[in-house]
Amino acid sequence: MMSGKQLPFDLEAEKLYDITPPQTSLSYFDVFIDSIDALIPGVEPLNERYLEYAKQFIIPPDRLGPVFNSAIEEARKRVAGKIDLPKNERFELSYVTNQPWSGYNWYQGKYHSLIQINTDLPIYIERAIDLACHEGYPGHHVFNVMLEKNIVNDMGWVEFMIYPLFSPQSFIAEGSANYGIEMAFPGEERVEFEKSVLFPMAGIDPELADTYYKIQNLRKKLLFSEISIAREFLQGGINQEEAENDLMKYLLFSRDRAKQRISFYTTYRSYVINYSLGEKMIENFVEEFGSSNAEHWQAFYQLLTTPRTASVL
Repeated sequence: MMSGKQLPFDLEAEKLYDITPPQTSLSYFDVFIDSIDALIPGVEPLNERYLEYAKQFIIPPDRLGPVFNSAIEEARKRVAGKIDLPKNERFELSYVTNQPWSGYNWYQGKYHSLIQINTDLPIYIERAIDLACHEGYPGHHVFNVMLEKNIVNDMGWVEFMIYPLFSPQSFIAEGSANYGIEMAFPGEERVEFEKSVLFPMAGIDPELADTYYKIQNLRKKLLFSEISIAREFLQGGINQEEAENDLMKYLLFSRDRAKQRISFYTTYRSYVINYSLGEKMIENFVEEFGSSNAEHWQAFYQLLTTPRTASVL
């Protein structure tokens, strides 16, 4: 790889992220597609029906700022009650376009992050909590703050001032950022907060939330399909149009969203495993640590403050 050679998808993932991703046939996910299909009647392709249905959950552009700020404030408040954050930690939020990702944390050092939100495509209401937690609290921002505070400053391990993106560290970072959503908003607390605060703020009817989140829970079961699609595309088993079609079928993307995601695969390759597979392994680690909320936070804190890789988990 250092000489520019591209390895097979699974071998690349193993070498970079210390784990071999699962082999899952796309047909495995058909049962979840059928369940979503039953919730959104019609004769058009399911992704078209879903996208039409989901339009009512788009955050209006002029309300993005208040909605995201409210989500971030609530996430920070919840995490600050569980993790002792430095008093001067902070992050800036900005909106960008023409990027292959939906959100990105650019850690600036000294407990400061720049978080960018990509507005190329519509932003749906659930993304406010997703991005507030994943990019901020207790996700990437907190992860990097804890690395700097506990490992660089307190322990003097200056090599951790450099974060190699394509490394085992990213498996923990992305997995903990994704699972951090459940840590900050466990069980029904997320939907309750969104219905009572974010939906009205975005001008969305809270009465629509229950069916919408039933669909979102089913969509989450489809996330591992992305590993199979990315693998086939990057290894030449399918072309770009076929990969886009698979993303439209199994992740219910629009054509534009599928093209954006293909751009991500081309840029970041097997990095894509770190999201769904990383989240699942972090979830297993946290839940095996104990059954109480306090024990879960203790395990999660260990992940943020102790260097480890996927094989250790």
